[in-house]
Amino acid sequence: MSGQELANALGWSQSKVSKIENGRTRPSGDDVQTWLEACRASTEALHHGSELAEGALVESRHWRVVHADGLSSGQGGVKALEGRSDTVRSFQPSLIPGLLQTAEYARQVLTAVNVSGQSDIPEAVSARISRQDVLYDSDRRFEFTLTDAALRWHPHGRDILPAQLDRLLSIATLTNVSLRVLPLGASFGHLQSNGFLLFETQDDPTVIVETFTRELRITDPQEVAQYHDIHTRLTDHALSEDDSRSYIRDLATST
Repeated sequence: MSGQELANALGWSQSKVSKIENGRTRPSGDDVQTWLEACRASTEALHHGSELAEGALVESRHWRVVHADGLSSGQGGVKALEGRSDTVRSFQPSLIPGLLQTAEYARQVLTAVNVSGQSDIPEAVSARISRQDVLYDSDRRFEFTLTDAALRWHPHGRDILPAQLDRLLSIATLTNVSLRVLPLGASFGHLQSNGFLLFETQDDPTVIVETFTRELRITDPQEVAQYHDIHTRLTDHALSEDDSRSYIRDLATST
């Protein structure tokens, strides 16, 4: 079957088929299923193909693996994604995102999550703070949505919060940064128990979800689109940017 014949059978453009064949586009799980069915694959091949597609589109790594070479090494991969992204969207229900953390807040967070017992926390803090340079690239867009709990939570002591809240207010003045707060009592619009980062790149948009035990990297186009929709709905229920700044300012005054 030629590429054009396959495209006709699938109801796709020949260009889409060609890009998938040459590795320039990553197919979704449904794309793989449709492709195999068009080629009259056996039931066993369909099942195996679905498993391979799932493995290719969702990378799951335990934190011990992510941090095998130290906590600082994990910052490099995220920094690379941030550097390739046109837009970064973040939702955090319980802590300040790494791109917005002060050095002391980052130190306390990294100490708290150091399940693998690494000794390079100072280097990891430095690496996390260096990632923040990308915020000042006006060609990139950053959209942060935080809950009230994320603003109030502290790893080891409230004394770090005034500087952290001041940092948020400073970053919120950047024209390429949107910072929105979901206050207590607000409808979430979507039940979301895990924070996530959505990196919108020209080639393979990626979502990172951090659980207690592992990091998930999702590149399935359909799942990525779902996370985009979730972030939009959460943001729609948040305060406006101006009201969010006022909310943070009032919280800083009372802290």
